[in-house]
Amino acid sequence: MLNKTYLFVALVMAGFVALNLVAFPQIYSSIDIGIAKPVIDVQVPQKATQGKPFEIKITANNLGADADLQSVTVEFPSSQNMDNVKIVSYDFLQSPKFFLPGKQVGSSYNGNKNLVESQYPFLESYNRPSKTGHLSSMILEITPTEPGTMIIYTKTVAMPHVSDMSHFPKQGILDQQNEFVQEHKITVLPSD
Repeated sequence: MLNKTYLFVALVMAGFVALNLVAFPQIYSSIDIGIAKPVIDVQVPQKATQGKPFEIKITANNLGADADLQSVTVEFPSSQNMDNVKIVSYDFLQSPKFFLPGKQVGSSYNGNKNLVESQYPFLESYNRPSKTGHLSSMILEITPTEPGTMIIYTKTVAMPHVSDMSHFPKQGILDQQNEFVQEHKITVLPSD
């Protein structure tokens, strides 16, 4: 009786091993896991006045498959601090975070594998997880301190980053993290 039990267990295990080596790899390789396709819409005024606050609105969406995470980043390459930036509202699943120059940050769409030192401040918010079709937005109030041209960069990245569809924009200017960004220029007029 004991020998029959051992034989039965051995046959079951052999069948399991055979299925894992032959059938399951083919099944797993034929599964289409899908690709997240993050996008953002950014509403920025073309003109502002020194010392008077203005608002920008960033709306994020994921038009593709669900993702583990979708980040939205707003960067201020012509500034060294975030004293003039205020978060008015947001409905992302995680709170926005400010990053100042000198912070070690990931680059080249590889998360924390390729760390670089940030050269200018930025703000990042994200959804974890990022569901297909889920809209999130954030409104920032910015008070320009100097007349001239204010430059703001925006981008969104989905993780895992598996293709060029996993970030937006797809091309253009590369930022301090070696990732593509949209550039927004605001003409700041002198105060009266």
